[in-house]
Amino acid sequence: MDVAIINMDKTITKLPIFRETRFRSPGEYERQLGFWVDRIGKAEYTNRPVHDLRILGQYAVVAVESGDGELITKTKGTHNVQPNDIILLTPDEPTSYFPRKIWFTRWIVWNGPLARQEAAAIDLELKKPVFRQMADIVHRAFFVLVRLMDVEDRVGALERQAVILNMLVALLRAQSSGIEIGSSEPDWKALVQHIRNHLNSRLTSAELAALCHMSMPHFRRMFHRHTGRSPMEFVVSERISGAKGLLIRGSSIKQAACEMGFTDQFYFMRVFKKITGQTAGQFIAATRGVK
Repeated sequence: MDVAIINMDKTITKLPIFRETRFRSPGEYERQLGFWVDRIGKAEYTNRPVHDLRILGQYAVVAVESGDGELITKTKGTHNVQPNDIILLTPDEPTSYFPRKIWFTRWIVWNGPLARQEAAAIDLELKKPVFRQMADIVHRAFFVLVRLMDVEDRVGALERQAVILNMLVALLRAQSSGIEIGSSEPDWKALVQHIRNHLNSRLTSAELAALCHMSMPHFRRMFHRHTGRSPMEFVVSERISGAKGLLIRGSSIKQAACEMGFTDQFYFMRVFKKITGQTAGQFIAATRGVK
């Protein structure tokens, strides 16, 4: 830790606290739901003196796309922030964050009684305020919300809530995956086990690359080197292997497809035949002795 950070830690308790008062008025359906996305945005900022800490009064994620800086919090200390990191802000934690020179950020802010209930249910308040190298997760949520922010009906309100929840699930899953990142490569065995533990989830190459703190092209190359397949080829193969086990144990084709993350039964049947060389029905007949 450098001298500047040490000195900052000593002065945190002396900084005045500013309470944010700018909030968007939720729409009718958002009030009924008890959850709303207050705002999204993007901007470039330059370094500035730290005069106070701010209580946002809402939840927010800030994705740092370029540049580095610091996050100061009242109860969780000072944290270095690097490019592609995410800052998590909670309603009652006094914070200040700023670039060392200049940075570009995107942010998502949300609020509501249900937002607090959900945060408590997933223990969000206790998570570290910086998620390393996971900005892609926020980017995906941001660009989905771009087309949803002006939708004022019930479906729009529910879709915005779903985007936030899916984003948080992806962040928490990545943080708790147990994949250790070394100086050069991740623990590939741990990554494969993570995939097998989440076959019924919507795994994507982008999410897996974020878990490994790698760019997508580098991750694909390294994954193929270690497994002989692309990430999605491996995921689909593992899902079909899991489905075969379920079919042997008596599950129906529909049940096996659903449990292995296939939302379309007919697509599952096509993939099953392509990989195994026989239909799911033929596989059942052969393994269960059905004539």
